[in-house]
Amino acid sequence: MKVAIYGKNIGKEYLPALQNLVKCLEKHAIQVVCEAGFASLLQERFGYEPDFESLFGKSALPAEEIGMLLSFGGDGTFLDSVEYVRDSGVPVLGINSGRLGFLANVRADEIERAVECIVGGQYELEQREMLQLKVDGREMQGFDYALNEVGVQKVATSSLLNIHAYIGDVFLTTYWADGLVVATPTGSTAYSMSGGGPIVSPECHNIILTPICPHNLSMRPLVVPADSVIELKVESRSGNFILSTDSHICRMEDSCHLTIRRNDKKLNVVKLPEHNYYETLRNKLKWGKDERNEK
Repeated sequence: MKVAIYGKNIGKEYLPALQNLVKCLEKHAIQVVCEAGFASLLQERFGYEPDFESLFGKSALPAEEIGMLLSFGGDGTFLDSVEYVRDSGVPVLGINSGRLGFLANVRADEIERAVECIVGGQYELEQREMLQLKVDGREMQGFDYALNEVGVQKVATSSLLNIHAYIGDVFLTTYWADGLVVATPTGSTAYSMSGGGPIVSPECHNIILTPICPHNLSMRPLVVPADSVIELKVESRSGNFILSTDSHICRMEDSCHLTIRRNDKKLNVVKLPEHNYYETLRNKLKWGKDERNEK
């Protein structure tokens, strides 16, 4: 079996966890390839040079040879790793060296058990919905998909946006707000949640529209079917706005017409036996935590 490792950054305190991961993989005779930038960072920052089988770049991941991609970092690193595998079907397992860890939910102390599950095939694959974005009917290379959300936001110095939203050919409303988040169920615990949007299980098939700081008390998040086609037209005083897909950001002119729909491709996310979505919610969001019970 051959696995790939991807990372963006790593603190000194998490280096032993990474070393343990590589050691466990080698112990089980699993060949390891590493993203070139991450391998270079490990060498330059720590002098750590594992005997990787090979290195890969964004256009050179040998997907046909890879059984799994291991994302080492936080949820942001996990989102960036999707760019390497999104059209290949290669599953992704997130090992957490960040803070929250909804996607990268394998703790450092679970690494040995995780490797044993990989070797023994003791895991499930969850198919996560993704979004497809087109601007003026055109695909934006490397910017046309999102696992978490597509976001429309005002530029830092501008006033509120007018975002005219349509579901198919039907006019929905004009959001007078700082922005709008169009999220998948996976992204419901990210930016959408911070804007007051609902938490939706990844097993559900829908799209969530969450306005950002709307200037109207009656404006609420909306959940629509996954096969909905969402059209957005933006007006601003500045003449432009910020468009984001997960961690990718660019500035767009008001004249742009956005079309957001479900992507034909789904991402395979590795789920270990001991991991449960609702348990993750309870632990990460501290549901039911009461200081009175700890005295």
